[in-house]
Amino acid sequence: MPKKKKESIIRSIENVDVRLNKIIAEKLPDIVSDANADIKTREEFKYEIISIEGNTAEIKLISQIGFEPRTIFSIELELIGELYFKEAVTQEKIEENIKDILNLMASKMSFIISFITEEMLNQPYILPPIIEQFTRGLNFR
Repeated sequence: MPKKKKESIIRSIENVDVRLNKIIAEKLPDIVSDANADIKTREEFKYEIISIEGNTAEIKLISQIGFEPRTIFSIELELIGELYFKEAVTQEKIEENIKDILNLMASKMSFIISFITEEMLNQPYILPPIIEQFTRGLNFR
């Protein structure tokens, strides 16, 4: 017998309010000391569940976007998402659906990063509004 797929709580969200809480953006030299260096994008995402009360949940998403080695730009962005559900929600349900919840917040993150990089570089850096890999907790390496 096939396993029943878990039902997403995304359908029970009535409203989402995502706001920018903090941003640190730095334009860096686009020259690296090692001409043979392999420049790779660096996109790291962390989250924290701030609170869950009744039918409301508050999630913090922190993104670090840039390059390795450090060149072109570096952006650290902190968003707070307030989610309002049709009914009471639990920590367990939030955790089970965290990827979908973070992806709701990712569209705002993508917009802000593209706007900031357009202003810094005269060319937007556009991230897909999808977060594939993330960790819980707020400390980066």
